[in-house]
Amino acid sequence: MVRGGFVLVGCFTHSLNFKHESGEPLQLAFDPEFDAMIARAEAMPVDDLSIRVVTRDDLIAMKRRAAADPARRRSKALRDQADVALLEGDVPGPDEGW
Repeated sequence: MVRGGFVLVGCFTHSLNFKHESGEPLQLAFDPEFDAMIARAEAMPVDDLSIRVVTRDDLIAMKRRAAADPARRRSKALRDQADVALLEGDVPGPDEGW
């Protein structure tokens, strides 16, 4: 990671947090529950690369799992719940809330 321009900024039980020299954050999560999801990940072409990305349904499952973690900070759990709602299609209309 260091050779790729990343600096370790946080080390936690199930994750490592890095920041790229450009300022972009990166989190590596370690959870045996994710293994099957990673195995189902689909290839997406990005320039000359092929990057594997988890499916929408698996991302929703990951977000639900994170939101249900009692050790997770409440603000992060609420963000995960909002992400699930968006991923499931609860997207506001263009004039909603104005």
